Amino acid sequence: MRFDPALREGILLRRYKRFLADVKVGKHVLTMHCANTGAMHGCAEEGSRVWYSTSKNPNRKLSSSLEFVQTLQGYEVCVNTARANQLVHEALLSKQIRQVANHSDWSREVSIPGERGRFDFGSDNVMLEVKMVSWLRKGIGVFPDAESVRATRHVQALEQCAKRGLRAILFFCVPHSGIDYLTIAKDIDPSYEVAVREAMSSGVEVLAFRWNISPRDWKLDSEIPFQLPN
Repeated sequence: MRFDPALREGILLRRYKRFLADVKVGKHVLTMHCANTGAMHGCAEEGSRVWYSTSKNPNRKLSSSLEFVQTLQGYEVCVNTARANQLVHEALLSKQIRQVANHSDWSREVSIPGERGRFDFGSDNVMLEVKMVSWLRKGIGVFPDAESVRATRHVQALEQCAKRGLRAILFFCVPHSGIDYLTIAKDIDPSYEVAVREAMSSGVEVLAFRWNISPRDWKLDSEIPFQLPN
């Protein structure tokens, strides 16, 4: 993913009401859209350097969107959850994900077979659901950062697909320079941990890939290990 013009820099003053952030840019304070419903642990500290995009759409109430943060520990992390599907879609189409490189005809927002709802991507007999990881806790990447009934339902739906003979993939998109290893935060959402464990035992695959991000380019870096918690 390439930004042209490059993202602009500011200093985070506060993130509030879930979808708003005040950012100091020069001598001015801009209120921006923050497309993230999660807790943003470690990604919303006052004084953090942030980068934002600006829309030319005159109908938008807030023209700027918070894109990524440099944490106080020096890590770059995406906070715009809408970017996750864009990054994964780009990687799928360019065949950068070796586990599914033999698939090319990817559709977005695919209906879940036999159930209500949609998966993020589908191709032939493959169903793929994306989750973005932005929380680094005690040196380990963890998901989720808040209880999520919706995320649990998606995993359970993937499990049902696997039982029907389809290939089902839970894909963790990790645009965080400090995460080298990923697990489930079962203390945050025990039901999600149980769902992932049961889904994997039924044949659901779990993939995790990290992206490098900068003001101009976001590039796929490498696959990282995933392991269920003890």
